[in-house]
Amino acid sequence: MTLPLCIPAFVSCFTWISLTFRVEGFWGTIGIMTLSSFPLAYLPVSAILKRLDRSLEEVSLSLGKSPVYTFWYAIFPQLKPAIGSSILLIALHMLVEFGAVSILNYQTFTTAIFQEYEMSFNNSTAALLSAVLMAICILIVFGEIFFRGKQTLYHSGKGVTRPYLVKTLSFGKQCLTFGFFSSIFILSIGVPVIMLIYWLIVGTSLESAGDFSEFLSAFSNSFIISGLGALLTVMCALPLVWAAVRYRSYLTIWIDRLPYLLHAVPGLVIALSLVYFSIHYANDLYQTFFVIIIAYFMLYLPMAQTTLRASLEQLSDQIEKVGQSLGRSPFYIFRTLTLPAILPGVAAAFALVFLNLMKELTATLLLTSNDIKTLSIAVWEHTSDAQYAAATPYALMLVLFSGIPVFLLKKYAFK
Repeated sequence: MTLPLCIPAFVSCFTWISLTFRVEGFWGTIGIMTLSSFPLAYLPVSAILKRLDRSLEEVSLSLGKSPVYTFWYAIFPQLKPAIGSSILLIALHMLVEFGAVSILNYQTFTTAIFQEYEMSFNNSTAALLSAVLMAICILIVFGEIFFRGKQTLYHSGKGVTRPYLVKTLSFGKQCLTFGFFSSIFILSIGVPVIMLIYWLIVGTSLESAGDFSEFLSAFSNSFIISGLGALLTVMCALPLVWAAVRYRSYLTIWIDRLPYLLHAVPGLVIALSLVYFSIHYANDLYQTFFVIIIAYFMLYLPMAQTTLRASLEQLSDQIEKVGQSLGRSPFYIFRTLTLPAILPGVAAAFALVFLNLMKELTATLLLTSNDIKTLSIAVWEHTSDAQYAAATPYALMLVLFSGIPVFLLKKYAFK
């Protein structure tokens, strides 16, 4: 269920549009973007489900409550932080998406801003559209705060948490479950991969993809930039989330929410702002890895915050209070008690940010020099010239390489 993270949304749209033009427009955009984005909700929610205490469900069922009532009043409230954060993240992600919606010929704020910047050279209209987009983002952020509520969700009683047992479904339910998940897999993974293989086999411009050195250069550039960007983002997100959860106040809440507002600004606008700043005030940094990593940090900090928050809110603060009573410093308590307990969430945050940085296109395209090529840029350049077969090796390489962190994330981070 996490494999769709390996395929960039613009690659999925390219494969679907090469299959049928009926996916253009509103419903096609909604469908393909949903297939590409649902793992952003699946990962944090599944992580919480695996750590829930089944004693709450057993108590509810022992009182004669129905399974539906038990889920709604005993299980769902514990999932609200992860669900709310996922809704916020996916909504903001879809608001600022550019590559996918442009391929599907669906007009959004980001495509309109791009047209005003690049085609009409109308900066004032583009700035106005960006302001409206940020206003919509503010409404979404406040809606997520209302949905989350103020309840605490960690286990405060004595004893250890009792995990859920694996249950065997009946044959009919197994068939329904298998059919449901198979259809999701086919639509989100099967169709894009099959179409990529099709273009690789029947295409006529495969030779234009370049030699092995170009593949290796694109691979190494993507790995280095994405790794450094993900590391910086997670390191900065940790103290923000920790302060917002453990020292809740209006100040910490707003500091925690400010990056989400920045996430509503299209990557195109942030990239152009950094281009202007580096040219006029830091010319030596123009088109360097440093500027690219800063852009990644600004764009994907909310993604790291979402996953880290879901893990930290499930951790009782009692262990930290015990450390304080023993005279330990806050840094020592965080390093020895808090961090090891939320390490799966930290790994999940790093993997999520890393995967999305591997697929980042707009900011990378504007901030890199001509001699720096990543996998996403290579795919974009070839598809822009209608060289689908030449773009396919880079796209397949991006999919396969992104699958390694997804596998490790599924195997180790959410045990």
